[in-house]
Amino acid sequence: MVNKKPLRILGMLSSLWRNHSYIFVFIVLLVIYAITIQTSGKRFSPGHISAILSSQNTVIVGTMAIGMALVIITGQIDLSVGSAMVLTTGITISVFNMTGSIILTILTALAAGAFLGAINGVLVAYAKMPPFIVTLGTMLIFRSLALWAVRLIPPSITGSSSSQFAFDSKLAGTDWLRMKFGTGSIKLGSFDIPYVTVLFLVILILFVFIATSTKFGKSVYAVGSNAKATGLAGVSVQRIKMSVFIVTGALVGVASLIQACKVGNVTPASSGRSYEMYAIAAVVLGGIAMAGGRGNMLGVLFGALSYATVVFIIVSIPGLGADIQDTFQGLVLILVILVQTAGPGIRERFRRRRAVSGNAPSADSESVTAADAAAAAGTGSAAAPSPAPVTGVARWFVSQKEQ
Repeated sequence: MVNKKPLRILGMLSSLWRNHSYIFVFIVLLVIYAITIQTSGKRFSPGHISAILSSQNTVIVGTMAIGMALVIITGQIDLSVGSAMVLTTGITISVFNMTGSIILTILTALAAGAFLGAINGVLVAYAKMPPFIVTLGTMLIFRSLALWAVRLIPPSITGSSSSQFAFDSKLAGTDWLRMKFGTGSIKLGSFDIPYVTVLFLVILILFVFIATSTKFGKSVYAVGSNAKATGLAGVSVQRIKMSVFIVTGALVGVASLIQACKVGNVTPASSGRSYEMYAIAAVVLGGIAMAGGRGNMLGVLFGALSYATVVFIIVSIPGLGADIQDTFQGLVLILVILVQTAGPGIRERFRRRRAVSGNAPSADSESVTAADAAAAAGTGSAAAPSPAPVTGVARWFVSQKEQ
């Protein structure tokens, strides 16, 4: 007789790792960071955690990573977020320097970011162009426009020289944007929680709710899981694909506002370089599948914190030169992702062992076919060969249609 207790324990561990691996990854990286600080002769303190919470890789890249997660869940990619952030920040700062209005500055950031995102969305969803090529092209266009504009616009509007956009320190609202919001913080015991981090957390909570409790959120997952079956169930796949780019653009607008308030300026030639890659890394570290259709939005928080921690670890290693830091950073990221991908392998081995013991779940109970979705949509049986499986959220639309 097969002893099932070890199998149950293995199943629990596999499920815990599969659903919350991003939390374990962050804890391990935080422990490594603490050890690195201690071995360098310093004392690890709450101030180090506050530094992670307030770092640009957490609040700026993390905000963009929320939108990137939506794009990736639908099975797409956006390589333009870094350049879009630079261009949007330049527009935002210019509007503030011309008007001095904080409200108009905020609205400009959101509108400019959403407009740039809409350009990507229309080309991908309606022109049927590959998202990789589209966003690669707009990445070059947006940064080039920012470089052109900073040299063309007078310094009285850009607020600085011909190389960067900066807030005009003579305006009354600059002190509030920079000193109070951009660099201010809330004291919670031994921790200083920056206002920009609070904003990032509020936005994250909002999108966790949207992803889990709204029809739009379920549509995003369904499109990434099986776009064809979701379309047969009555969902406009094109509209969902375009909308995630617009939402990402709006979040880029929020990130540009944080960049302007926290840093005080943006340099088109250098600011935001590789931010799109950092955002993708945060999404993957957060456990969201690059293939689309799977992942927890809460993982973006831990993904952003994990990536920021990796950067702090590399910087804190004694004697590690700046030229080689990116190599170690890349190696750490590859190692972390490799560990995370071991989870599905463990799960598969567990399923095989259950199959040997005669307790494997039926494949018929795990999926709904595209033919089922077509029938639910009132189109009869699907004629397409090899119907694709519909799992998870896509099944929800089938049930909705049946009702």
